[in-house]
Amino acid sequence: GGVAPGYQIAYGVTIECEGPHGFPVGEMLLMDFSTDHLEGDEELEGGVDGHVPTFLYAFPFDDRKIFLEETHLVARDERAMATSLEMEEMVRRLDMRIDHLGIKVSKRYEEECSVIPMGGPLPILGQPTLAYGAAAVMVHPASGYMINRVIKYAPEVASALARALEETGSPQRASEAAWEAIWPKHRLIERDLYCFGMEVMLGLDVGLLRDFFAAFFQNPKERFWRRFLAWDMTKPGQKPYSMSVFMILMFFRGSWRLRARLVREAMFKDGIHLLKSIFDMPFPFD
Repeated sequence: GGVAPGYQIAYGVTIECEGPHGFPVGEMLLMDFSTDHLEGDEELEGGVDGHVPTFLYAFPFDDRKIFLEETHLVARDERAMATSLEMEEMVRRLDMRIDHLGIKVSKRYEEECSVIPMGGPLPILGQPTLAYGAAAVMVHPASGYMINRVIKYAPEVASALARALEETGSPQRASEAAWEAIWPKHRLIERDLYCFGMEVMLGLDVGLLRDFFAAFFQNPKERFWRRFLAWDMTKPGQKPYSMSVFMILMFFRGSWRLRARLVREAMFKDGIHLLKSIFDMPFPFD
């Protein structure tokens, strides 16, 4: 799934404020999709409800110093490709949000500009040239997260490399073993789910994205959403029951508009590919 990549685009800045910024110190704000700061913005095509959704991350250091980041979760269109124009819009929106929050900036420190490919084709598995991290397409296709997975699986991949070299002495076999450790079958199945999630989120307006995440985080005590973000929904040799339960819960917890979107995406290639992966069926488009 996910032959054409999506792109996550973000602009962040660490600022010093003239007074308290108002965010709780010791807490991080994740994915604030509020749009109060955009009301009346004449540059938004289609108004607030029809605009390309962006969200805020907030990481306070103390009551006056804070890192703020405006992020476009995922896009696959001409604007996403024209990253300089998109970045200008991220800067503009973050400045509008800062003004709306009543924050007076006394100093700007480091700026961060990022463009993260999400989804896209897998590398040729088993090839002699070994890659890891983003080069091995280990970025989560539905969130853009990667570091936790890269750190978590590094010992496993290193052990596979060392074991193959010790047993065979063959660099080719060592590379193949490492690729197998990075992309075993159960993680390929998971990736199909995440690519499907990316396809669903592409083009969602802000209202539907709120519906999506309301369903996603509806029960914070459940492990499903945590395992989804951590790339931990399948186990070697087991049927992907957790994935199936998660998909059913997302469908029935979503609004009717969101359900319609899920059904529509399920009828296209990424949805068919996901079902093929879960039920281990032949795929007519391969």
